[in-house]
Amino acid sequence: MANIFTASYDANTIPVSEMVKDPTFIPEQTLEYLDGSFLENLLFRDGGSNAGAVAYREAAAPFLMHDAENVAEGAEIPVAGLQIGEAKTAIAQKNALAIRVSLEMIRRNSVDMVTKQQTALQNTMVSTGVKATLNAFNSAPIQTLAASAAWGAQGSDPVKDVLDAVELVQGATADRSGVEGLFNYNPSHLVLHPKKLTALLRNEQVQRFYVGDNAADNPVYRGVQNVSLFGLTVATSRWMNPEDVYVLESGVAGFISTEMPLQMTPLYEEGGASGSGGPQQTWRTDAFRSRVIAVDNPKAVVKITGA
Repeated sequence: MANIFTASYDANTIPVSEMVKDPTFIPEQTLEYLDGSFLENLLFRDGGSNAGAVAYREAAAPFLMHDAENVAEGAEIPVAGLQIGEAKTAIAQKNALAIRVSLEMIRRNSVDMVTKQQTALQNTMVSTGVKATLNAFNSAPIQTLAASAAWGAQGSDPVKDVLDAVELVQGATADRSGVEGLFNYNPSHLVLHPKKLTALLRNEQVQRFYVGDNAADNPVYRGVQNVSLFGLTVATSRWMNPEDVYVLESGVAGFISTEMPLQMTPLYEEGGASGSGGPQQTWRTDAFRSRVIAVDNPKAVVKITGA
């Protein structure tokens, strides 16, 4: 239910007129249903607040620029500088959308029209978040891996594809070669379209690898599935490209820095208060948020294409 909403509000006993009399009813109910619905909250760490822009650096090797040296008695101990990644800047993006209640909807008690608008707003805000997440991945130099074949095709080997991706994340190194350049990433999540998860679970090789667990109880994102594959927690979203699969370390790959958290205004009359909805005879509530979603550890992510 986290991935797409249907008109399932239990509001049939509440007349539209009563919803409008309490200006906070519709926005509060909408935000309540949105809680736990955002994929980005599962994958990215909290990067704190911002004032419209964020400066950050992509990850560099977590080691000094020189190895420790053998030092003779009385000799000066050398100093080594920190390896620093490329500096980047990201501008906060504001996403906003509103829904309306008309005077006719109140007079005719069109509860269904109100709830359908709420549902559509929720789906739109969730899909916008998924698009922002995928855009952050695609804008960063993440690792990519071509699938052996489409996972529903004869001869495909999704087990190899996913484990190859896991190995890429675990073996990711900085520009320095060798063990001292390792990032020490450990992938935690497999993120894919529900259709692709079905194709994956149908594969006989895969069936012996997964077990049910309590991942579905994760309060951060309700799209976490009651399935664990290859030691990875599985999360799905219907707004992903069904042919793309992501393997990544959650909370490490990137961050969300918030300028304005998701909020909705109380219902208000458009064009000025008249008691009848202003000149348009409509009331509206505005949903908005402003934030930066960025990937600063791109090698903690592998995108499997053509799955």
